[in-house]
Amino acid sequence: MGLMDVQETAAGGTGGMMDIVFGLQADAGAWPEHGGTGSAASGAPVVGPHGFVEILETARGLGAPLTPNVVRIAAFEAALEKLDGPSRFWTKSLEVDGWATARALLRWRDELVDAGWDPAAGWTSPRLADLAAADEAGAVLPPGLVDRVGALVEDLATGPALPIGRIRLIDSRAVHPAGWRRLLDRLEVCGVAVEQVPLAPAAPDGTALGRLQRWMMGGGPLDREPDGTVTIATSASAALAAEVMGQWFAERGDREAVLIAQNADTHLLDHGLCAAGQPRAGRSRATAHRGSLQILLLAFKIAWTPFDPRALMDLLAFPTSPIAPRAARRLAAALEEAPGRGSTVWRDAWAEIGETELAAAHGDPAKLKKAHARLERWREWVEPEPADPNSGMPLTAALAACNRAIAWAGARHAIDGDQLYAATVALASDVRVALVKLAHEVLPRTLVERIIDQALDIGHDNPAAAAEAARWRCVPQPGSLWAPAETVVWWNFRTTQEGLQRQPWTDAERQELADKGCPVDDVGLVGRAASASWERAVLHARSNLLLVAGGLDSGDEEALHPLAHRLAPATEKLASCVRIEDALAAPTITVGGVELRREAVPVAPLPQSRPVWPAPAGYRERLEGLIHSATSFEAGLGCHLKWALKHVARLRPGRIRSIPDGNQLLGNLAHALAQEIFVPGTPPSAEAAKERAGELLDYLIDQIAAPLRLPELVAQLAEARARLPAAMAELARTLVVNELTVEEAEKQVSATFENALSVRGAVDLIARDKNGQHVIIDLKWTRNDKKRREELEQGNAVQLATYGAMTAGDEPYRAGYFLLNQRQFATLVEGGLIGRAVEGARGFPATWAAVRESWRKLADRAEAGQLIACGVEGHEEHLPADLPIVLEANCKWCDYQTLCRVRGLA
Repeated sequence: MGLMDVQETAAGGTGGMMDIVFGLQADAGAWPEHGGTGSAASGAPVVGPHGFVEILETARGLGAPLTPNVVRIAAFEAALEKLDGPSRFWTKSLEVDGWATARALLRWRDELVDAGWDPAAGWTSPRLADLAAADEAGAVLPPGLVDRVGALVEDLATGPALPIGRIRLIDSRAVHPAGWRRLLDRLEVCGVAVEQVPLAPAAPDGTALGRLQRWMMGGGPLDREPDGTVTIATSASAALAAEVMGQWFAERGDREAVLIAQNADTHLLDHGLCAAGQPRAGRSRATAHRGSLQILLLAFKIAWTPFDPRALMDLLAFPTSPIAPRAARRLAAALEEAPGRGSTVWRDAWAEIGETELAAAHGDPAKLKKAHARLERWREWVEPEPADPNSGMPLTAALAACNRAIAWAGARHAIDGDQLYAATVALASDVRVALVKLAHEVLPRTLVERIIDQALDIGHDNPAAAAEAARWRCVPQPGSLWAPAETVVWWNFRTTQEGLQRQPWTDAERQELADKGCPVDDVGLVGRAASASWERAVLHARSNLLLVAGGLDSGDEEALHPLAHRLAPATEKLASCVRIEDALAAPTITVGGVELRREAVPVAPLPQSRPVWPAPAGYRERLEGLIHSATSFEAGLGCHLKWALKHVARLRPGRIRSIPDGNQLLGNLAHALAQEIFVPGTPPSAEAAKERAGELLDYLIDQIAAPLRLPELVAQLAEARARLPAAMAELARTLVVNELTVEEAEKQVSATFENALSVRGAVDLIARDKNGQHVIIDLKWTRNDKKRREELEQGNAVQLATYGAMTAGDEPYRAGYFLLNQRQFATLVEGGLIGRAVEGARGFPATWAAVRESWRKLADRAEAGQLIACGVEGHEEHLPADLPIVLEANCKWCDYQTLCRVRGLA
């Protein structure tokens, strides 16, 4: 392409001046992409409201940085709060929810400014008078788009010369807001020609599409049969619709088309295009929930009281967290084990991190300085100064959180150029400016989160969604198409909120505004503008119009786009209606005049469940050095295949760090209380244990169970306060009445038995009776005690037997479960301990002997090449004969149920 081609425009007689095409929906892109007649043009841009204002401001030297709406709202709220005088109609609302009130009033004020409102005109309506006073108080309010348009109208009053020869309007002049109509009038006074882009049916009259277009323009006859030029394609599966449309584009080759991506979203369609070897459209719906945009909100959530460990876990687990992965992993592990800040586990994690960072400096002063600064920066993120959500966070602390987010996102953007980090910098900067404008010394949580939500607005699109070179073009809205195109494809032709608007003005207020020369626009103006833009998209199709709707309700009339109802009388006679689901059964399907061939994929039978699986070569060698535990014995005796997959093959499901649920937190808290209260020696009395538990409870909750203070776990917190002190009292009473002495709580024990069977574990509480014999007490927090009682009755208490064997060896011992929630000590009758005695099938030493014998037989069977899946029907006949102990396989919660096919495909 030569220079002359690039400079070619449609300016005609504009003498080299700009020839602008202006549309209300053209800011995010349009087609054609320029107003020239060649492949490219200079001086013939297609712009939307923001682009048009920028051109005029540049020409007149009025340009200024765009002010985010969140900053304008903050400045307006500050002005409203400083407004003296009588009570206003918004006074009480401002006291209750200042931010929402300021946002609504600013929107009203902007509507009035757009209408040409003069605050000093002496308004008699109380609300208009109050709004005039508010506007006067906010005289230094940062300008919005309507203010910039108004400033241009005022600036052009003298009729200055402009470098613009012509403006062509995509939308009818009548559907432009009042402020834009005044601006267009002023431009004409300045000698700029303002013309309407002509609109006429683009398709030949002899086609169904041509008849549809002429019917839309003036009610022409509908005397044609469907001929494939107008197609409405629906599918209950949006994914299937995307797949078929990808094939449709592939079959058409390089033929011209314009794709309208309703709501500017082609994420799913791009998958279908890519699968068919076609270029991606690259449109992505903006959302506030993208990656780094959440970091600022997390920075504040971590600071509010009560402390929310889940927010901190989200920060630590973020792929590019402000805390380096080597430190974040340690802190996340500590937080998962003890959800709180300040516990021994938490302090140990920080100590390890500090030692590692300083050791890496190798004594170099400069590196040590950087290491200390790095540690301090991490602590500022993870342990900010706590702030009460009601009384509020000091402004300095809030600004510091914004500064941290800005510095982190700016550094990340400098490293990899990801635009999402740049958006995060802008977000945090906007929030920071808004907080300063608001001028509050302290900021309640609700206000801070309102400001962040406002700054996020609709969020950001996916930076990874990039359009690829194609013969066809994609536009984000139907109003972005302003000239005829060979084929128009409207993707996601579903219901929309576009065009909906409410106005707050009463009839009396409207009349007063009209009497003083600034009538507000008709409430239906926005709807008419939207409807006209939809119809233009249909009228610009030359040969084919394809409307595609995917979703479970796509077949319902209510789910289709409002334009479908407008066209219904014509499309009932002229349109070809296609159910895309037919592509799953038929060898061919015709969509939009294109025949698509479909082939069935051969289906292979799924693997069937089987009770016996072959052990791999080298299985025996893999067992060497393996350390067992009581829980691994339980798993292996329940299902040996599960045990082999988990402990020998080390096959694990994917997981992320997470905070324990309420039930697990109560169990952890109970264990921590027992460890603090039952120190070696004579146990405390029941009263003393209960009192001590009450003293420790709040401290330990903050240390290891902080989520219990969150509103959603208030029931569990109440349960902890009511039940845990009473449980500690009952445990103390049990120790006293059985004349037991505490030896150690949470003791790590290990032992090696014959055949190199190594076992390791932690015993909750070890005591001794007056004869010096061990008593093993396993603490259990459970909603139902049935399972533990049945274990004792059936002689299957594997955990107690294992702990006893490791602790007492061949010496006699007794054991039992202390059920914390039920405040009961469940033990065997033969032990003679006072509690809820259960008649068992065998004692603990016999249970341990049964565990070892069963384990030996299962190991022999595995070494012979057989692993038994004990949840599969018919597994019993493959188990070794006379197993002394067999536990029931719990397939419901097994991570491997889809491998052995108990469940089938996930």
